[in-house]
Amino acid sequence: MKKVVLNISVMLFGVAMFAQANLSVVNQTGLGNMSNVDQFGLLNGSDVEQTGRFNEAEVDQVGILNGSEIDQLGRRNDAKVDQLGIANYSNVNQDGRRNEADVTQVGLGNDSDIDQYGRRNSSTVVQFGIANEANVLQVGLDNTASILQIGEDNTADQTQLGDDNSATAIQFGEDNYSSQVQVGEGNMGLALQVGEGNASYQLQLGEDNMAIHDQDGQSNLAITTQAGEGNFSYIQQDGSLNTAWTNQTGQLHMSFVNQTGVGNLSLVNQSN
Repeated sequence: MKKVVLNISVMLFGVAMFAQANLSVVNQTGLGNMSNVDQFGLLNGSDVEQTGRFNEAEVDQVGILNGSEIDQLGRRNDAKVDQLGIANYSNVNQDGRRNEADVTQVGLGNDSDIDQYGRRNSSTVVQFGIANEANVLQVGLDNTASILQIGEDNTADQTQLGDDNSATAIQFGEDNYSSQVQVGEGNMGLALQVGEGNASYQLQLGEDNMAIHDQDGQSNLAITTQAGEGNFSYIQQDGSLNTAWTNQTGQLHMSFVNQTGVGNLSLVNQSN
């Protein structure tokens, strides 16, 4: 009887140890690549694939069921992922030289996807909360993308095609959405959202355009579309259900929109 009990105890101990097992896979091909993975908790998974020269990857996972994938192709790419919590997921794909990606996730079910193609692109994603989603695509040279999400169910998408573009999205609250698309050189976009259910869209085609959206409240909609050079658009919304769309085509236009209250509508069209 004691032997049976002992065997059962050994089996349960083995199952428990297996259930607590973390998984790390590292594949390196090339010269001077470096990978550092630290895992503490249950069923965390990390996959690092490095092909090329002097690429660096660092993964720190604390919690349960966190997942990280890093794929680096080229030279001197750098990726860092920090995960604390449950079921957070990060994917970093770098193809080129000297690209940098930094991901921090604290909470439950946050998701981050960073794809970098080119040289010296930089991306930072910081997520605190539950079920936030961040997606970054960079193709070109010297682009900078930053996303900060604090809350629940916020989503931020950033696409940069070109050189020297800068995009920043800051979200506090729930169910906010931000989209930033930059095609060209030297464009700058900033989206700040505080509240619930706000939506911000910025589309920049050309060079040296600047768009700033500042939303505080619920269910506000801000849109800036720019095609040209040196245009400036500022939209500030404080309240609920406000809508503003600024469209600029050509060069050196400036637009300022301030909305306070409920259900205001602004349409601005500038061209030359």
